[in-house]
Amino acid sequence: MFNLISETTMGNWVVWVIFGVMIVGMILLTVLPNKKRQKEYQQMQDNLRVGTKVMTIGRLIGVITKVYSDGTIELDVGTPGAPVVITINREAIAVNLTAQAQAAAQKAAAANQPKAEAKAEEVVEAKEGEETSEAATEEVKEVKKDQDDAI
Repeated sequence: MFNLISETTMGNWVVWVIFGVMIVGMILLTVLPNKKRQKEYQQMQDNLRVGTKVMTIGRLIGVITKVYSDGTIELDVGTPGAPVVITINREAIAVNLTAQAQAAAQKAAAANQPKAEAKAEEVVEAKEGEETSEAATEEVKEVKKDQDDAI
């Protein structure tokens, strides 16, 4: 009889510990990423300047023409020949398209750099078997120039 009671009490204790660990895990998996997202959004909001291309939460795409100190922004959503300027709240900006384009360009340049370096190494290795001549040196210079142009 005593064994039955102690096993049940021990089982309840283990269940409560598992339940507590699950709740702590769920809090960590939901709250921390949300805080990170909020921090990134606030940083994006702080970096809004005149001339920045943005997309609003309503999916309007335009260029910021004025930033006011009261938290509003004038946004040109028209064409260059026919501007359409709207005034919106700063918090209605969803995405900074200019920053995304710059990040994509940097990523593409970083991805192309190793390829160009590998090509330069291939040319050098191919020419090592042959006599080192001015033609081989010129070809290596051309590959390096292409590499610099890619960056």
